[in-house]
Amino acid sequence: MAQLVPTDEGDLTKVDASPTKAFFVEIITKDIQLDEAIQDLVDNCIDGAKRLRPGSDANYNGLRVSIELNAQGFVIEDNCGGIPLDIARKYAFKFGRAKGFKRTSHSVGQFGVGMKRALFKMGDLFSVSSTEPEHSFRIEVDVPTWANDDTNWDFDITELVDRPYAVEQTGTRIQVSNLDPAVATTFSQAGFVTKLRHDIRVVQQHPMRLGLQISLNGQAIIPTEWQLKEGAGIAPAFRQFEDDLGGDSPLSTRLYAGVGESSRAHAGWYVFCNGRCILEADQEATTGWSELSDDGVGVPKYHGQFARFRGYAFLDSDDSRILPWNTTKTGLDLESDAYRRLRGRLIEITRPVIDFLNNLDAEKDLEETDKILTHALAKAAPVALERLVARPVFVYTPQPRRGPPLARISFQKPKAEADRLKEALSAQSNPDLGAKAFEYAYANLIEED
Repeated sequence: MAQLVPTDEGDLTKVDASPTKAFFVEIITKDIQLDEAIQDLVDNCIDGAKRLRPGSDANYNGLRVSIELNAQGFVIEDNCGGIPLDIARKYAFKFGRAKGFKRTSHSVGQFGVGMKRALFKMGDLFSVSSTEPEHSFRIEVDVPTWANDDTNWDFDITELVDRPYAVEQTGTRIQVSNLDPAVATTFSQAGFVTKLRHDIRVVQQHPMRLGLQISLNGQAIIPTEWQLKEGAGIAPAFRQFEDDLGGDSPLSTRLYAGVGESSRAHAGWYVFCNGRCILEADQEATTGWSELSDDGVGVPKYHGQFARFRGYAFLDSDDSRILPWNTTKTGLDLESDAYRRLRGRLIEITRPVIDFLNNLDAEKDLEETDKILTHALAKAAPVALERLVARPVFVYTPQPRRGPPLARISFQKPKAEADRLKEALSAQSNPDLGAKAFEYAYANLIEED
């Protein structure tokens, strides 16, 4: 039998299946929106803050993230501890999480592609300058030049300085220039900047509430408030769970459910994973609307009657791999064990609030004196979530038994005739005349039958 002989092109029994850089860059940037890519970079800044000040409820006062963007370029800068040199060399710029990487506790940078994906998506030239307690360094990449060499996937570290730095001097600066034309056009649009500011306010509201300052084009972003109404017989639900899902640490879940101001745009469930808002005001089956729990508890499809509903779900773990988020951190992984547990709990804690809102809606046709829940809700005050005590279910004042719903009747007649009838029926006012006229007609036309 003839033998295959290796040639200058290599072993004839081997098929080259290695990826090209250009294809790889196109694939990882294809399915992420520009605003989501920027959020990934903000996530990295927050992970720096978490390394610098560990703990799920750490104080981030004094830490900041500044974002500047326009048609000429993009810059994001923070003072959150910098990228440790060893992490930069071995892990931060690797595509995917390498074996041996020590995860940041409560990390939001889960999959190891966010920074690279964002930088490749924006432009052809980027630089990363970082100062950490023991080193400072710079990495600069000309993307087209790098992509043309499929044999070398490394980035070069330059300007490496080995000396101690004070904590106040640490931080990271990322700059992108030679923007993709479509990106440059988008960055110049006021509507995009406005939407990005809103999205950051929603997604990063937890670290901002802990003191982190985030600004966009020189304008500070103010976090939203998390509040539920309490008082006058109304009290929100607050439950906590601890689950062992086989990771390096358990999954801790906090659920809050109650009522707030009536707003269709803000009603629904807010779901956070390690402090990052994954779902905002969700009114879909994902968070239990129009669904049944395993125990048969049901929640109707969302509609305007439930515009006061507010629910907050906080899922936290030192091991971010067990959190139920998708790879872009813009939705939930519906196949995960963590989500399956969460779904039933959301339904069960939602149901009593729906019962309250149904009863509240039924009061619309009642006399003012009979609107017990309406008056109680008006007296209840908004209370911050951190001030709420544990309570397994939403509580509200039971409705008293009432008579049948009332109907309002009105009509107009000549004043002279109305005055004569008012005198005949001894009525004191026009409304009193209407009531007595109805009672006279009902007594003679209905009750006599």
